[in-house]
Amino acid sequence: MSLVKRKTALLTTEYDYYEVFAREKLDGPLAHIGCLSAPNTEMATSQARLMYSEKPWVEMCMVRRDQVVQIIAANEIPGVA
Repeated sequence: MSLVKRKTALLTTEYDYYEVFAREKLDGPLAHIGCLSAPNTEMATSQARLMYSEKPWVEMCMVRRDQVVQIIAANEIPGVA
């Protein structure tokens, strides 16, 4: 589940987890650079730009964790616990 609830004195806000990917060079691989949680896509975009601005990325993208399609699971591989 990728939903987080954060409670304050007056309201409860639901946060989604996002996985962030970036590319340093146009012909380079798209690499996972981290994750974050935010109440909406706009806030997640702002956070990603701020948190991962240490390099001059040529591409950065993100996806909500609950939208990731799993192709192979660890429990499907023999010998992997």
